[in-house]
Amino acid sequence: MSPNTAPADPATATEPHSAAEHCAAAEALFTRAQEIYPTLSSRAYDQDDYRRCFDWACMHLRLAEAITAGASLVLAHRQLLANPDVRLHNTYISAETQHWNEFIKARSDATGGPA
Repeated sequence: MSPNTAPADPATATEPHSAAEHCAAAEALFTRAQEIYPTLSSRAYDQDDYRRCFDWACMHLRLAEAITAGASLVLAHRQLLANPDVRLHNTYISAETQHWNEFIKARSDATGGPA
């Protein structure tokens, strides 16, 4: 696998955490795919490396979209909380995100790739 398609050592790799960082990671992977394309051969390794760039870039874009949607949801919730005319039930988002983080980590550890 090329060094730009996936982290070599997950323990030492710095992972993107913001939507902007995920977009930048996707852009780097698209650039890597463009670099591979002129020399692309029919060998399975070359084809897999090219496809892997797109798969990881797609994952980064989906994460960026999810982060953006989540941030919009949190902002809307905070705006409603600030309005005294609106009565809301308490929500505990951190408990929900903890479960999703554990689920995604377990899936990526089991498959060795993105969930």
